[in-house]
Amino acid sequence: MKVWGIVLIVMVCSLCLSEQEEKSITGEKEPEESTAKTITETETPEKNIAKTITETKVSESFMDIEKARELLGETVSIKGVVTAPPGIFRDDVMYIQDSTAGIKVYSRVLNDLDIKLGDVVRIEGVIDRYYENIEIKFLKTEKISILGNETPYSLSLSIKEAKNREGSFIAIEGTVTKVYRNKFFIRDESDEIIVYIDKDTGISISVKTGDRVKISGVISQYKEDIEILPRYDEDIQLID
Repeated sequence: MKVWGIVLIVMVCSLCLSEQEEKSITGEKEPEESTAKTITETETPEKNIAKTITETKVSESFMDIEKARELLGETVSIKGVVTAPPGIFRDDVMYIQDSTAGIKVYSRVLNDLDIKLGDVVRIEGVIDRYYENIEIKFLKTEKISILGNETPYSLSLSIKEAKNREGSFIAIEGTVTKVYRNKFFIRDESDEIIVYIDKDTGISISVKTGDRVKISGVISQYKEDIEILPRYDEDIQLID
């Protein structure tokens, strides 16, 4: 009887070992031994935790706008201060900038969002070129979030320097050389530039030839011309 008992125990142990080997071969593992990959592929609380951590890391990773502007056709995540909110030029357009550069933002959903001057926003979108201007575009409201608000500051440059900063919020000074219905020209010692008044801004041109002015606005390109676009009446100041 003792012999049969020993044999029975040995057979049971062999079956247990066989089951463990089979589980190992088929890839089944105990939950506590699961790798991160296994947890990710199963519906467990741990999966949700891992996903949340991953999304947090991605959302905190931003590319400098200057670098992002070079990546045509690629999806990027950037952060910047709103220098011209939606509705200033068009309902589906705004401008943002960080410490490196500025960029035009295009989306049909912008008008549905309560975005104000100075809002700090995070945007995930595709870098594109539209009428010689670099822009970031996106389709869904989930691709943009407001992180805070701060005062946007213009960068004071010569006209020649400003012409190389398309998309940026710039301040320049110069003398008015020509005045037309919806634009005028100013010149400093370095170059000349068009000050274009977008009809949606409601700005009235009150300058005349020979006036010394300080202009704040975003730099844009239309065909072969580089322009500065004032946003508000106070963006055009006479200098005594």
